[in-house]
Amino acid sequence: MPRSTDSDLLTRFDRELLYLSGIVPPMNEALLILIAFITSIITAVVGMGGGIMLIAFMPGLLPPAAIIPVHAVVQLFSNASRAVFGWSHIHWGFTSAFIAGSIVGGLVAAGITQEINLQYTPLIIAAYILLTVWGPNLQFKKIPRGEFFTIGFFQTGLSMIVGATGPMGQASLLAKGLKRDAIIVTAGFIMVFTHLIKILLFGLLGFSFITYWKIILGMSIGVIIGTFIGTHLRYKIPEKLFREILKWVLTLLAIRMIVITFI
Repeated sequence: MPRSTDSDLLTRFDRELLYLSGIVPPMNEALLILIAFITSIITAVVGMGGGIMLIAFMPGLLPPAAIIPVHAVVQLFSNASRAVFGWSHIHWGFTSAFIAGSIVGGLVAAGITQEINLQYTPLIIAAYILLTVWGPNLQFKKIPRGEFFTIGFFQTGLSMIVGATGPMGQASLLAKGLKRDAIIVTAGFIMVFTHLIKILLFGLLGFSFITYWKIILGMSIGVIIGTFIGTHLRYKIPEKLFREILKWVLTLLAIRMIVITFI
């Protein structure tokens, strides 16, 4: 028994040394690239879920401090490719207010990010996933003033902490009565600015993106290819059934994140 314990401690110590050196184990790299590819297909098909699913897998495969910054870069490419592949479907009327709100929200969040214990980031992400999947769906009879400025503020601010907040903007786009393509592509376009602002702020806070360039490059290529495939599969999968399956997959991932936090 003592020998097993010592071995476990050595394994954990070695892993931490690799993390501190910016080295991601090859098995982790391959798994993250595959997950990025699959989750990008999911997002391109149903418009949501891929970003949350990706970040749900990342704890345990990357060091806690790298999860949200690396996720931001990968999702920037995922959302940008979704916008490029469906450029004609973008609804431009909501973007300027959203961008302004994103800038303010990101700056506010940057001031408190360093005060948060990143060891418990998976718990925050898990709570957000469960709330998004099973929480109440708020509906407004009248569109609130400054709606998309407010959404940009909270979506980008919270994204600095929990990583994946895309469903916030999609809920409001859905309420506008936009068609499926317009919702999916416009949501992707506005999320580009959320992730751009996050990347800039994390860089200013001292995160070294270049340290993780290999895994970022591999995952980014994976999400671009996944988005291309998912865009063509969008109408070949029954949306109702897919969303139901997705809810339970996300729930299981949230439970996994809670469990691994305490292991």
